[in-house]
Amino acid sequence: MAPELSVTLEGDVALAGEDPLDRTVVLSDAGGSVCALSSPRFEYELRSLAGHRVRVTGRVTGKTASGPEFLVESYELAPVGGRAPSIGTLVLRGTGLVLVESRSGVEYALAGPLAGVLCAFPGFKVWVDGPVTPFEKKNGAGGTIAVEGYGILASPARAILAPPASTAAPADATPEQP
Repeated sequence: MAPELSVTLEGDVALAGEDPLDRTVVLSDAGGSVCALSSPRFEYELRSLAGHRVRVTGRVTGKTASGPEFLVESYELAPVGGRAPSIGTLVLRGTGLVLVESRSGVEYALAGPLAGVLCAFPGFKVWVDGPVTPFEKKNGAGGTIAVEGYGILASPARAILAPPASTAAPADATPEQP
């Protein structure tokens, strides 16, 4: 029997179920199709992304009462306000805050009023949206992100659900796209 191939799906993340302590993470697409998402590795992160559009890669592992069950092996947050957000871990460096990207390890200094709010969450995994000003570096990696929006994905220990899922920028900033 051949192993199932990985596939990529795109849709909106939501929480389904009436019991607030036993909700299922689901993905729905433009046609309304729904599949239950499961992932031991990304459970808290996917729950934190309720209301956001994502691309998930994985495989169908079974069926639930409401449709297929999809095991998520990786995910990407769809662009917010026309830009792809950066996902990584917050690190305090001296008096500044740095985002270390999960996939690349590239470091970005965070700036702006919302960056100050994030100083309370060192070690947390977050997504950050905002314009990037590149550093003057030999390899061109890194820069400064002027934070216009963010979301907490997971605590350092991932033992508890993260604090409020996202904070939007001030009213004069570019709004999030659905």
